[in-house]
Amino acid sequence: MTALLILFITAIVVLFVGLTNRKWLQPLALLGTLLALGATGYDLLGPGFGWGNEYASMFRFMPFAHAFSGVAILATALIIGLSGWGFRNLNATLGDHYGLILFSLCGALVMFSFTNMTMLFLGIEILSIPLYVLAGSRRDDPAGNEAALKYFLMGAFATGILLFGMTLVYGATASFDLASISRAIGNGDQMSGMLKVGILLMIVGLSFKVSAVPFHFWAPDVYQGSPNLITAFMATVVKTAGFAAFYRLFAIAFPGAEAFWSLPIAMIAALTMTLANTTALFQKDFKRMMAYSSISHAGYLLLAVLAIGSTGADQALLFYSLTYSLATICAFGVYIAVAEPSGDGTFAAFNGLSKKQPLLAAVLALSMLSLAGIPPLAGFFGKYFLFTAAFAKYPWLIVLAVINSAISIYYYFKIIIAMYFSREESAGEVVLPMGVRWAVMLGLLLIALLTLAPGSVYGLI
Repeated sequence: MTALLILFITAIVVLFVGLTNRKWLQPLALLGTLLALGATGYDLLGPGFGWGNEYASMFRFMPFAHAFSGVAILATALIIGLSGWGFRNLNATLGDHYGLILFSLCGALVMFSFTNMTMLFLGIEILSIPLYVLAGSRRDDPAGNEAALKYFLMGAFATGILLFGMTLVYGATASFDLASISRAIGNGDQMSGMLKVGILLMIVGLSFKVSAVPFHFWAPDVYQGSPNLITAFMATVVKTAGFAAFYRLFAIAFPGAEAFWSLPIAMIAALTMTLANTTALFQKDFKRMMAYSSISHAGYLLLAVLAIGSTGADQALLFYSLTYSLATICAFGVYIAVAEPSGDGTFAAFNGLSKKQPLLAAVLALSMLSLAGIPPLAGFFGKYFLFTAAFAKYPWLIVLAVINSAISIYYYFKIIIAMYFSREESAGEVVLPMGVRWAVMLGLLLIALLTLAPGSVYGLI
């Protein structure tokens, strides 16, 4: 709760400061996120500030919520660290960008802690509405306008489906409270048709939000058309929030209906992994490839939802979200430094990067290897923990996930080959801004720490 208040106040302050003094915006936004991160760590590891049960009827900040809040705030802090270069061309709207990012992060924190479906809806909307604006913030860019329109229309459509599902679940259980819904399902002799349809509609609505197949079709165009830092935020913070909410909802409200909803989610996971990895093989644009990479990781993360009730499922989801977010932000940090000045978003922009900027090449190479799950990097442990948690229930799905992980190596290695083995070099010099340098180095350091001590995150929840 303390972190949520700090972020909200910081967002308000940043909006007003942006009217008068632009140079203080990044330091203020970064200070607010770091204070929120410190408060989250104190609540998680220490006695906390006593906010835990004040709004227990609607949302509650327990270890699960604190741990995922820490992941989202850390990812946002790294993105703000990159923003000094990524937002360099913004003028009057710079304060609006920082404020909207922080407001969106507030929505993510609500999604980590809800105990009532009403708060789930409010959290999703607080998270999404600022992103509709940010996706189209480059008003003179047709691709950005297209991305904003598609994101808004698909988001509104998904929200309508989700609300319809919530309505049917309420009609069947007479409650929006997650614990009450679980008790109503447990006390019933059999599930009603209304409840089954409601659960299916909620699966569809949440699958839209996390870009799972076949509800993913908006993601590649939106990721490609949005500003680079906003795309990085969508691929990390938004995805982490979506899956934490997905897991929390089904772990608390619907465990008694697992026999009904497990097969549809398993089929969605299988389609998501297979289609996304297969399509990514043919991409030549970096952001579009990362969009399909993000979709494929959604398939892996669905394994945590399927593993509800198994030992270590929530810890595996937390660790995977953290390693995925760090590697993705590092990759986008390098992309911003390399591709933005030249305007070339294809893989050719990375040709010969190891000779021009060895640090950036090393960061991007390790990020790609971690995303591919190559041992002994942190991404490998993330997949190992996730696959282990779900293997007892879905061995066939884990075999498919391992095959898809092997397929993903091919398109991740395209970037590494371009940087280290291409005979051609991209045109122009690559400048390494100070903010990008420190942000990617910090991200790389955190990946290294998770590689050396992968079990350290498990004790947090």
